Amino acid sequence: MNEMSEITRRPTRTGTAMALSAGGLATLALAFSTTTAGFGGLVGTVVLAAGLARGSRRILDVAGGVFFLALIFGGVGGVGVEALLLGAVASILAWDVGENALSVGDHLGRETDTTRLEVVHAATTLLVLTVGVGVVYALWVVASGGQPIAAVVLLLVGVIALVAWVRR
Repeated sequence: MNEMSEITRRPTRTGTAMALSAGGLATLALAFSTTTAGFGGLVGTVVLAAGLARGSRRILDVAGGVFFLALIFGGVGGVGVEALLLGAVASILAWDVGENALSVGDHLGRETDTTRLEVVHAATTLLVLTVGVGVVYALWVVASGGQPIAAVVLLLVGVIALVAWVRR
């Protein structure tokens, strides 16, 4: 007789590892902008880890909000735009890969080998984010003649809102 085992509906290990790695990169990049932003990135990564440990989309969304606030604090600090954009890419990637780990874990279970699926998803997300950040950076370079960093922050907010809207 063939015995069926129960699916463990938890976030996948691969997705969890990738999301936490991206969260760590976001924290590191934000730490290069301001101390407050770096601390916010650290808090965002901890909340992300809690959301993945509990399997809660709501907690993951809170982590995304914390990363967003950290990016705002980094932008207001008026430091280099490159670190801020890298922090934005890494934090959005962390949130998106975490959400995907939850979805894949819910549908296929934690025990299923989903490495290829999740790597392709993360690479695609990274490609889309890189193109978006490339456009934002090009606009900043062209229009930065005396423009405040707040303009870059507003452009970044627009990119984040666009990605969130497309994702839902």
